[in-house]
Amino acid sequence: MTINLRELFAVSTDMNDKVLIKLLTAIKDGLHKEFDYIKFKQSYKGLIALGMDESTAAKSAFITASTMGITKDKLLLTVQHYKNVLNKEKEQFALALKNQIATNIDAKSMEVKRLHEKVEENKRKIAQLEKEQTLIAAEILTLEESANSSKAKIEETRDNFKATFDLLYKEIEEDGLLYDRIL
Repeated sequence: MTINLRELFAVSTDMNDKVLIKLLTAIKDGLHKEFDYIKFKQSYKGLIALGMDESTAAKSAFITASTMGITKDKLLLTVQHYKNVLNKEKEQFALALKNQIATNIDAKSMEVKRLHEKVEENKRKIAQLEKEQTLIAAEILTLEESANSSKAKIEETRDNFKATFDLLYKEIEEDGLLYDRIL
């Protein structure tokens, strides 16, 4: 049985598609072979689609799942497993973001500072160095624009990731609470 994770979760236009694909791939890579939260959710959603109310759908899916050895504790443990999968992706993203900031912003800011100092030194030199000052000023402007552009892209990526992560994480967490309450 193939599981379409995009259909399984409430994918919305508020989610960044690249981030969503990355997070769903992580969930897919973390799938258990035995019956777990994802397979339970698929059964549950199928029953909801047939018109059952949440409580009846959850109980019916659980009764079926229990024939495959699932218990409430095992189900909730697998909910936690997928939350951990998402948290691991969040940690990896935070590290990559930190590296991007160091590479694309901090290093350029340090270069801008170094070039400003060189401009000050050149002001003390003779008129022959004025041409070099003009070139350095242009390079500073280019680096600042590049750093600002990189910062905007990184912040957008971070915001897209957070928004998508939060929505997906919240849904999984709410499913866990719902199943915990119902079952």
